[in-house]
Amino acid sequence: MKRLIPVFGAVFVSFCAHAMAQHGSRLVWQPVQEYFIHRDSTQQVLAGTKRLNSFTTYTHLGSDFGFHGQAEHEIEWLTDEIVVHLSQQPEAWAGMWHSLAGQARNAGRVMDFTRAYPEQITARHQPKVSAVMIEAAGRGKIKLEIKSPAQEVRWSQMIELNEPQYRMFVHPVAPESVRDGKTLVWTAEPGSEVKISTLSLGVEVPQMPWDAYAFLASYAKIARSYSMETGFVKDRAHIEAGAFESVSATGMFALASAAAAEEALGVVTPDDARWVLTRTHEAVKKLKTARGLLPHFVQRVGGEYRIHPGTEYSSIDTAIYAQSMLLAAVMLHVPEVAEEIVGQLQRIEYDLMRLPDGHLSHGFADDGITLLPHGWQDWGGETALVMLMEGIADPQHRPPPMHTPGKAWQGSGFIPELQSLFHPDFDSDAPDLHDGVRWLSVRRAMLGAQRAYLPKRWPQSQAARHGIYGLSAGENQAGNGYHVGGADLPDQKLVHPHYILMSAALHPQPVEIYELFGRMEKAGYFPPWGMVENLDVEGRSYLPMEGSLNAGFEALSAYHLFAKHRQIPDAIYTASQTSPHIRRAMQLFYPQAPNLEQPAGR
Repeated sequence: MKRLIPVFGAVFVSFCAHAMAQHGSRLVWQPVQEYFIHRDSTQQVLAGTKRLNSFTTYTHLGSDFGFHGQAEHEIEWLTDEIVVHLSQQPEAWAGMWHSLAGQARNAGRVMDFTRAYPEQITARHQPKVSAVMIEAAGRGKIKLEIKSPAQEVRWSQMIELNEPQYRMFVHPVAPESVRDGKTLVWTAEPGSEVKISTLSLGVEVPQMPWDAYAFLASYAKIARSYSMETGFVKDRAHIEAGAFESVSATGMFALASAAAAEEALGVVTPDDARWVLTRTHEAVKKLKTARGLLPHFVQRVGGEYRIHPGTEYSSIDTAIYAQSMLLAAVMLHVPEVAEEIVGQLQRIEYDLMRLPDGHLSHGFADDGITLLPHGWQDWGGETALVMLMEGIADPQHRPPPMHTPGKAWQGSGFIPELQSLFHPDFDSDAPDLHDGVRWLSVRRAMLGAQRAYLPKRWPQSQAARHGIYGLSAGENQAGNGYHVGGADLPDQKLVHPHYILMSAALHPQPVEIYELFGRMEKAGYFPPWGMVENLDVEGRSYLPMEGSLNAGFEALSAYHLFAKHRQIPDAIYTASQTSPHIRRAMQLFYPQAPNLEQPAGR
């Protein structure tokens, strides 16, 4: 697949200069759709196929799309472009619609072009949409329209096309004229022979330092998956609410909202962050558990949420959710939620989850009875968080040693960093009491291996030239399965850039990380809708999926990097240090907390 990167000519410079001068902002292009096709080697995609898998086919905005017109079945979707042949059908027209927010059938989700980010984000942090760009070639006419949920036209533009080669057409939009944008539609008019590769929005991002913007874009990314109605976070932004929600991501969103409410950021108000915390807590505590463990994924059946069939009641997802919520409750001064979370952890029947070797199981099958045979024994952040969860309930318990201490499975990037999304203690190079691991040295060694891998193995690749790295875990290249990469594996070519943020606070010069984000933005890997899920090392394609798990990792990591860069107290870490329940549990690893004024290694 060819990676289509916009080439910015004089018209784009003019638009950017105008936007910055008039509104104190900068213009950044956000793809609505780059018409490449993601598929694995076993899938066959026929030209003109209209029935697409909605779980793996979506816009770059985290929404759905479809086809329309009398000749819609004549549209050909080739590898990197849409082709419409209407010269033999002089009365027929055909095109595509793209939802601007949520699924098209959900009339309640719209895009306000004056406030394009989720509504809970404060006005001064809201970007505006002021342009539409389409990259097209051929002969004929293409009509562009923005419509409301009631199909009322809010904006339209006709393009006269007589271009054998691709050309970008940019047209301004008055943001105040589109307060309820639901779909962006292009239509090839009768008699046209056209092909289209890219459809984008020109987003005026408020001028702000890169440290604040990196957090803002990452927080907005996970916020697009949050439902104010249900209190849950969808696993993917483009699926409908109630279909497939992630409990761990739901907890991380509450914690990210607490960070967003910190005075130094002000991305949301403290009252809104407290509302998210209490709404989430009330929703999750209604879930049926298995021996106290929460489900990993849930779905809504009728008016009730229950475990999604085929998934598990998960110890690690319970640990992530509970520690996120406990920290958020401390940060937002809601002690009743903090105490209820601790009570939930104390009611987990840990003894019934223990495997013969003494380690805790990954959880229970969806029947809530069958114990999963694999346990938390491998070294890393996941195991540490599960141990801390049990330690909050029973500080006297001493689990067996981890296997291969200090060695992350396959060298996967997120493993040594997950625990540090929540707790500062692992910034220490003192040997931990449980396994004797010097966590800071191990994490720094992983960062060195990750940064060196692509320049050594693929020195001429686009990722290496830009300085991009991240051999971690997340969606596979097609977006239809889980992929675990790592620096210990040969010939890795799929990069998960969330690791850049997860490890960023280890970097001695944060400004270099922000310079990297600027390069990623120009290459199309960090657009206003947030960092891409993954990218091919050669730069030929990327996965624009808005996944909430990695969005949670990115938002929390961006906050820690922001605090380090500004040299201000890290509110998440302060909450960890001031929670007596967490402090007692942390005795398993460290008898004393590091100095909050000058945390080790940061």
